[in-house]
Amino acid sequence: MYYGSTTLTYNLYTMDIQEIKLELIQWLTALNDRTVIEQMLAFKKNQSTVLSAADKSLLDERISSFEQDPDQAIPWEEVVRSLDADV
Repeated sequence: MYYGSTTLTYNLYTMDIQEIKLELIQWLTALNDRTVIEQMLAFKKNQSTVLSAADKSLLDERISSFEQDPDQAIPWEEVVRSLDADV
C-alpha cells in the first residue's frame, strides 16, 4: 500500500495484527499529509458509531418489510426528487 512518500509493506496473511499496527504507527508518525490525517480521523469517528438496539430493530423491520413486498419500495431517485421539491 502506498501513501505519499512512505510505502506500507505488509501482507495481512503473514503478519500478525501487532506487526501491522506497529507499521501503521511508524507510517503515521512520519506522515505530513494533512488531508490523509483528516481522512483517518473521519474514518476513526465513523468506526466508533454503533447502532443502538432500537436502530438495529428498526433496520431489521424495514429489511423484512422490503423482503416481503419489494414492489412497495420507493426508488432512491424518487426520494431525492421528493426532498428537492420540499426545499
